[in-house]
Amino acid sequence: MIDKLIRTSIKNRALVLVLTFMVTLVGIYNAFFLSIDAIPDVTNVQVSAVTTSPGLSPLEVEQFITYPIEMEFTGLPNITEIRSISRTGVSSVTVIFKDGTDIYFARQLVNERIKQAEAIIPPGYGRPELSPIATGLGDIYEFVLTSDRHSPEELRTYMDWELSRDVKSVEGIIDVNIIGGQVRQYQVKIDPRRLAVHNLTLSQIYDKLESANQNTGGGYISKNSEQIVIRGESQYTSIEDLKNTAVTTAGDGIPLLLGQIAEVEIGPALRFGLVTKDSKGEVVGATAMMLMGQNSLEVVKRVKVRIEEIRGRLPPGMKIETFYDRSEFIGRTLSTIFTNLAEAAVLVVIVLILALGTVKGALLVALAIPIPMLVATIFMNAFGIVGNLMSLGALDFGLLVDGTIVMLESILHGFILKRAFYEMQTKLEDRELAAEEIITDACVRVGRAATFSVAIILLVYLPLMSLEGVEGRMFKPMAITVALALAAALLFSLTTFPAAASIIFKNPVFHHSKYWDIITEKYKQLLDFGMSRKKEFCYAGIGIVVFALLIGTTLGSEFLPRIDEGEIAVDIKRLPSTSINYSRDTNSDMEAVLKRFPEVISVVSRMGRGESAAEPVGTDEGEAMVKLKPRKEWTSADDRDELMNKMKDEILKFIPSSTISLSQPIENRVNALLSGSKADVVIKIYGDDLVKLKDIAAQFAGKLKTVPGVADLRVQRVLGLPLVEIKVDRENMARYGVQAEEILATVEALRLGRNTGKVFEGFKRFDLVVRLKIDATDLEQVENIPVFTSSGSTVPLAQVAEIKLVEGPAAIYRESLKRRIMVETNIRGRDLVGFVNEAQKATAEIEKNLPPGYRTDWGGQFENFTRAKERLTLVVPIALAIIFFMLMAAFGSIYYALGVFIVVPLAVSGGIIGLVFRGLPFSIPAGVGFIAVSGIAVLNGVVYASTLREELEKGASISDAVYLAGIHSLRPVMTTEIIAAVGFIPMAISTMAGAEVQRPLATVVIFGVIVATVFSRVLLPIVMEYLLNLNESQEKRKSAKRKLLEKRAFGNHGQNFSHDNNEWLDAHAEHSHFQDEPKEIVTEEDSSDAEKKNGLKKKSGPKSKKVKKK
Repeated sequence: MIDKLIRTSIKNRALVLVLTFMVTLVGIYNAFFLSIDAIPDVTNVQVSAVTTSPGLSPLEVEQFITYPIEMEFTGLPNITEIRSISRTGVSSVTVIFKDGTDIYFARQLVNERIKQAEAIIPPGYGRPELSPIATGLGDIYEFVLTSDRHSPEELRTYMDWELSRDVKSVEGIIDVNIIGGQVRQYQVKIDPRRLAVHNLTLSQIYDKLESANQNTGGGYISKNSEQIVIRGESQYTSIEDLKNTAVTTAGDGIPLLLGQIAEVEIGPALRFGLVTKDSKGEVVGATAMMLMGQNSLEVVKRVKVRIEEIRGRLPPGMKIETFYDRSEFIGRTLSTIFTNLAEAAVLVVIVLILALGTVKGALLVALAIPIPMLVATIFMNAFGIVGNLMSLGALDFGLLVDGTIVMLESILHGFILKRAFYEMQTKLEDRELAAEEIITDACVRVGRAATFSVAIILLVYLPLMSLEGVEGRMFKPMAITVALALAAALLFSLTTFPAAASIIFKNPVFHHSKYWDIITEKYKQLLDFGMSRKKEFCYAGIGIVVFALLIGTTLGSEFLPRIDEGEIAVDIKRLPSTSINYSRDTNSDMEAVLKRFPEVISVVSRMGRGESAAEPVGTDEGEAMVKLKPRKEWTSADDRDELMNKMKDEILKFIPSSTISLSQPIENRVNALLSGSKADVVIKIYGDDLVKLKDIAAQFAGKLKTVPGVADLRVQRVLGLPLVEIKVDRENMARYGVQAEEILATVEALRLGRNTGKVFEGFKRFDLVVRLKIDATDLEQVENIPVFTSSGSTVPLAQVAEIKLVEGPAAIYRESLKRRIMVETNIRGRDLVGFVNEAQKATAEIEKNLPPGYRTDWGGQFENFTRAKERLTLVVPIALAIIFFMLMAAFGSIYYALGVFIVVPLAVSGGIIGLVFRGLPFSIPAGVGFIAVSGIAVLNGVVYASTLREELEKGASISDAVYLAGIHSLRPVMTTEIIAAVGFIPMAISTMAGAEVQRPLATVVIFGVIVATVFSRVLLPIVMEYLLNLNESQEKRKSAKRKLLEKRAFGNHGQNFSHDNNEWLDAHAEHSHFQDEPKEIVTEEDSSDAEKKNGLKKKSGPKSKKVKKK
């Protein structure tokens, strides 16, 4: 089939080239529409149900909202985890599904269960809503609205009703999360004493406002030829409407108006978050969230266009300032990818020209880089694979051009061998036909080997396709992209390349490369030296492997190198009792401190959450986004870690009672979505009692402090929230005839207020809230609030309720239906796995002595690394075993397979030496590098073994064949190896954004190829000679035993035994325990039979001459 494909392509060369051109155009078209991002989106399939219930404490939120929702979600198909957060006034329950679950199907399942949960949640406690269809990389554009002429309320109103809606209408944006400013409210502040004077209750006020604030329809009437609609309108539209509402009638018949017993005004709602910028005061912030599956680069471009349009119509004094733009990071990483690829392509072309000695041929081979990559983009679009640092940045040009190099080398070799035949043709037409025949034969001769080589490489990448979880979402698209590009490169080498070669080489120019002649001569000298000192070279090869294994034990390990995003995220956690105004003031101080660093451009801080509760955090938690200048402009620090440490030290001088953690924006969000924490390493402790959980967590934190590399250590604060607890006294309530509803209505109106409807200003609508005009911070005033009895009199609130200041939970975290607390830490200055191993030893005693019903889990990046390592440990040996059996099947001998595999340990050893030399820890990208370099090593081993078999089939002796195979395979093998190494040099030395991920991979491949090339070019012939001689001697011994058994079993009639007897002899010869192996039985004919069984044909004619070794 392969042979036929090559012959057909050459015969129909014009059609093949036209089809290739058309496919290339389609690839270019698809490249423009390829979804682009900086890094893979590793967010799992998750759906969150968020319920806002202002006023409820965390305990009530957990009891009445969170727990019922969790119970309803339990039992959903394909779920892997349920976790939740219960905070003051908000509940968030997140369901995580198995990879591959359709997000819309998952949302449908969750939505169905939400409907059931609504029936369990008490009335008035809020309704669960699904979070937007976004991922950890969904926050793509963040901006603030500022003004020196407008109030925070005016800024927020414009953001809510104008700006955010314009941004939300951009294609690809699913939601805009707003935080900061002051939400406009129509507020009715009632004096409780006036209520008592007029014998009115809060419930009566609520009912009156709700019933008076509505419109109704009265149908229609027909008059003559017209139909007239009847409409009743009673909605509030102004403050005056509210003030003039009659709430009751006095004894003299005069109506009592709302304005007489209450202050009616427009004021700010009780807020749960704020934003400040550059120590200049409050601003209003907004985050544009991208719909899952969209092209982030294109969506950001559309958002920026819309923002520019909005800027032109902003009210005078208002300004939009961007503080986070994902396209900047994407642009930097794309620049890294394309710069590295372009530099690699140039280097590869130069190497091809120097190695192959033909510019036309080198350029034709070089086409195996862009065309397969463009073909891969077609399928990337079809499969929904995003182009990013991993999927595009890990392509190995050496693997892409390997097939075409082998083809071209075969063509050039064919022309040299058949030069006399070609030059005998006197007519131009005959010469072209002769050239075509030579090219066809040369391509057919290596076509199957090229296909077999690609199959091996695809098998090498098979382990990556088996990864699951975070590592699967990160590396599986890369493996698929590489597989697509390799398959396209193979198709190119079997079709387009032979077709183009038959045109380009119609009139070949015969010449030798003097540079290659010099290299070949030096290699002969090295090979002669090696073949004369076989033991020494074998010991040297073993020594390299042992040395690499020994120094490899010093390597640290991490899941993924930290990518420099160009920005720093400062995570701030204060005491749960911290007020929002204090947070605002300390944020401004922190911003002033950070702005003093010459590397900082701007700082935007957020505390708490927006009214939508997209992020269920309290006012004690926040994040500062620090925008940095390019690295070359840094003066106070040499690297990111040093800058972070200096920043942290300065911040803690101004916020001493807080825990500060410095990371990066995307890293923070992804970690928070995956494990519920933004830290590198997390210890999760499960149990029921929050106090016990806190004590256990403190013990773990105490031990972790002693482990080198710990940074930003903190224990989740689940306790310490001060509460004014108003607990009804049922005995006194019964004595005075007070209803519980009256007490609870009073509590609700203290600060939060009761929402009794909406006030419309055109299309804008604002809450109408009733609250008490009282200073809720003064407990004495709270105690003296009058409460109506059944007799119409009043009693102080303190008479029917116990009022006291207590401490309660600040937040309740749950996971897998159990309460949970986390000990979180980042790591600086050492590897991830080494830190965790030491930390686990330090905390082992605590884990042994955990109370019954309590358990721990280690999570974060370490969890991802462990899962990936376990998966690869299982799958990589299976893949290597499959490759080994494929080699056995291809060569018909285990000895060839063993010889080819001898190169793999050398390549891996080189990779280990490279990591140690450059001070890089082992990571999953480095593991990908080991997989790639193993594939290259096996590939080049196959080329050598194939050449060796050809030499043996020509009649060369084993010693001559291994020598000649080394020389004849030198150029294709060396060219492929040099290209593989050179193609990764730009990635290995790049310092641009995102190069941190590519650096370990490139380092492993380069050093692995160097060590494998230097040693295997001598060791492989030595090992293959030993293995083939071993095989030959075993065949001879087997033949001798067979003759001896034949003689003993059949005597003088042994020559007339049947085929069944023949099989019997073979079996017994193989397993015979006879020790006598008379050499006289081994004849030349037997030796010939042995060679045939080894898959080697002994040609008739004169014996092959010994090759003279210089």
